[in-house]
Order: sequence, then structure tokens, then C-alpha cells
Amino acid sequence: MVTAMLNEKLELFKKSIDDIAAVLKNTEEGSLYVKPSETEWSAMQIISHIIEAVNFWVEDLEALLVVPGAKWGRNHEHVRRLAAVDENVVSRIKKEEALTALQNLVPKVEAALVKVTEEDLVKTAPSYNPNFDGKPLSFLVDHLIVKHVTGHYGQLVRHLEKIQ
Repeated sequence: MVTAMLNEKLELFKKSIDDIAAVLKNTEEGSLYVKPSETEWSAMQIISHIIEAVNFWVEDLEALLVVPGAKWGRNHEHVRRLAAVDENVVSRIKKEEALTALQNLVPKVEAALVKVTEEDLVKTAPSYNPNFDGKPLSFLVDHLIVKHVTGHYGQLVRHLEKIQ
């Protein structure tokens, strides 16, 4: 049962990555760095955030599988999170490099999910983010990896509509 549920989540994750990659491939590189407004991210900032966030959450997931109950997570001021969307950092990311990094997320997530058992999904742990404190591991998989990427795909599409 857990395998079928995790496979379903993995398929949704893969589809979101494929959708994001298709948008990236079909967007002129210069447009990827245009911000719709001063308070919104550029498309490349969104993509850079996705890459960094998925890597972060997969590493946290794998650590929690080894040390259940350990404090996990981060808040919006986490240094790697902020660096991933810093305009100076993002301006140096090339389209092909971002595409490769996005596609590399799929086997990384898949490798982590095959380690998860049904018992793991219900385990809880304290978090550095009070909003996530005591959430089960299923929350990390479902919301912070799968739904997070799906949500950013929608954001990416809306963003590109704004700058057209």
C-alpha cells in the first residue's frame, strides 16, 4: 500500500518536473531573468528555488530515516534558500545547467522514496519551523517535495504570462 501511494506521489513529482522542464526549454533564455515586478521572482529564481528546495528536503528526509525524531526543517531565512534566489547568483545560472539540475531531481527523489516505509510516514519530529513542528514524515514528502514543486509550476506559468 505505501509503495503504491509513494509511486503515485513520485509520478506527480515527475510530471511537475517534466512540465517545468518543458516550459524552460520553450522559453527564450533572456525572458527567464525578467521579474514581473520588484516583489516577484524571475522564472530562473523560481527554478533555482525549486532545485535548492528539493535537494534540501530530500536530504532532510534521508536524515530523518537514519535518525528518526531529530529536529528538521528550516525557516524562510535559511541561508541556502536565500542564496538560491539571490539575483546575483541566479544571473549566472544558464538555461541548460538549470534543465540538467531539474532533471537530476527525479532520480534523487526516487532513490529517497524507495527507502521510506509505512511506519516512517507516520513518525513525527520537532522542526526548526514552528509551522512544521510535530508534522509526520508524510507531510515532508507530500507538501514540501511533491506539492511544493507542483505549486511552483503554476507560479512559473503565471509569471511567464505576466511578462509576455
